[in-house]
Amino acid sequence: MTRRNPVNRLALVFALALCLPISARADEASRRAKAEEILTLLHMDRMSLQLTENIMRQTTAITAQKSGGSMTSATQAALADFQKQLLAVIEPQIGWKTIEPEYVKQYVDTFTDEELDAMLAYYKSPAGTAFLTKMPGIDKQVNLTVQSRVATLQPQLNQMLAAFEKTVVPPAAPASTPPLTLKSLPPASATTPAPASTPPAPAKGPQQ
Repeated sequence: MTRRNPVNRLALVFALALCLPISARADEASRRAKAEEILTLLHMDRMSLQLTENIMRQTTAITAQKSGGSMTSATQAALADFQKQLLAVIEPQIGWKTIEPEYVKQYVDTFTDEELDAMLAYYKSPAGTAFLTKMPGIDKQVNLTVQSRVATLQPQLNQMLAAFEKTVVPPAAPASTPPLTLKSLPPASATTPAPASTPPAPAKGPQQ
């Protein structure tokens, strides 16, 4: 009966140990590629772009409102310069190039190869393609419906907020305080009563 050479056995174990990390890295690389393809099919980059565009629209609306509804050429130039500064701050934090690696990591850590394969198969199928094509329109219509219903509720909500204000605002509040509305809710500290100006009584010493 022949004995195995301990050196050969050690070499075999060492070779297997080297192969395991390579296999794991290959599996992860495969999942990363699948995750990136899914994100591309889902047009996830549009989410980051829409967020940036919303911020730009808000700054434009605020500037127009402050300018009385009509901006001069100087104001428009100042706004454009300001928005460039905003983009320089926003993009490194929430731009797609920054967010995409985190999305990919979450997909790789969360889904198995089989699940990623199934998702890819669905999104590439006629039903999946229809879903991806039609969902933005569905989302838009639902958002319009919600906004319409909120607008209908606004007077009632404002009345409820005004009634609630009377229960939390101190009686000595100045008469110039504007009524609460959904568009002008003050910060929480604004409705918190100020501390009494009388200094607290000194603590009593231990009784003899």
